[in-house]
Amino acid sequence: MNSQGPDDPARSGGQELNLRENAGAERVLRAVQELWRAHDVQSIARIAARAARELTGADGVSFVLRDGELCHYAHEDAISSLWQGRRFPMSSCVSGWVMQHRSAAVVDDIALDPRIPIDVYRPTFVRSLAMVPVHASAPLGAIGSYWGAARVITAHELALLQALADGTALAMENVVLRACVEGAEARMSELEAAASDLAERHRALADSQQQNDALNELLAHDLRSPAAGIMLVAASRLREQDLPERERQRWSRVLCSAELIQRTALNLLDTSSRRLGALVPRLDEVDCAALLEEIAEVLEPFAASRGQRIELRPAPRGCRVRADGDLLRRVLQNLIDNALRHGPERSAVRVEARRVDGRWVEVLVRDEGPGIPVHLRDRIFDRYARLDGPGAGSSAGRGLGLTFCKLAVEAHGGTIEVRDGDGGGSCFRVLLPA
Repeated sequence: MNSQGPDDPARSGGQELNLRENAGAERVLRAVQELWRAHDVQSIARIAARAARELTGADGVSFVLRDGELCHYAHEDAISSLWQGRRFPMSSCVSGWVMQHRSAAVVDDIALDPRIPIDVYRPTFVRSLAMVPVHASAPLGAIGSYWGAARVITAHELALLQALADGTALAMENVVLRACVEGAEARMSELEAAASDLAERHRALADSQQQNDALNELLAHDLRSPAAGIMLVAASRLREQDLPERERQRWSRVLCSAELIQRTALNLLDTSSRRLGALVPRLDEVDCAALLEEIAEVLEPFAASRGQRIELRPAPRGCRVRADGDLLRRVLQNLIDNALRHGPERSAVRVEARRVDGRWVEVLVRDEGPGIPVHLRDRIFDRYARLDGPGAGSSAGRGLGLTFCKLAVEAHGGTIEVRDGDGGGSCFRVLLPA
């Protein structure tokens, strides 16, 4: 049996290797954490280049970005100047080869490798190099480490360099997504302001219905496109299992805001044309309980921001209607959203669906707001009618949601009405064929 003492060279060498490998993994982790906090590509390039040099003990590192069919040497961290700021054709440099082949390149001696444009390298200190792609499946760039003497990079060092490049790719995607979302959120604010302004102009131009409808349609199309894209991005992020709770709350608010913008746009389109038969439901079987749960999940971030809650009373089994699911969803979203906006902070909106006489399904939406005077209960379904009572403020809506609700419910052969709620507030009642 062979035994190794504490001073055995093989054991000492193995321990030293393990320490170096652990230190390298920890350095990659720290770099990825720094990269995730970066707000622009320049910062990402600087962080990645510094980390790559430390990981590989390199004399220099280049951070290369793909610029169409060119390789842009965007940043370098080196003992002397390399090629920072210059661009080379993809076909004439190692970084281009790495991106085109989506794999790493290791060059022990630049004088012996046909991929090396020796005239470009001759003025530099470089004698050996290793380069990996940033985002292997669809390369965004490359990270290269260089040495001034002959050097053979180990498999572990190359794996660490690739792990750093993978983290860099995620950070770059995060920067782009953050910029898109921030721009979209700013655009949503602008569009909300435009919608409010348009509603005011519509009231002033009530005698010019044709002009109003044209403006409605134009604005609605302008609203829908960005909102739909934002909803897709937000929904995709919310499906991530390991999304931090703070990010999950943020994306929930983004989804809720985008849903409101899209719903407002659709309300504009549908209420602009009130001709008989203009709104034709595509009937299917809709489970009321499941639909209400979906709506509550979307609107919950808005309710939470006001200290409110949405209380769903369990619907009885078989509580289904023959309805257009998309239209019915918007009807109930409008009613619940409306109840939240007119209810005081830290109040509840109670929602219930139930069968009536075996032939009808009744949906009730109750709030704890100030209520609606009897003489105004018919007028609230008119287009652009708003009851800007105490506490309503700018959140009271555009005066379109209830108009759409009436059109959609009546298109299904049902009715909608408002009455006093139990113990105060208002109760909206929707009656639809079962």
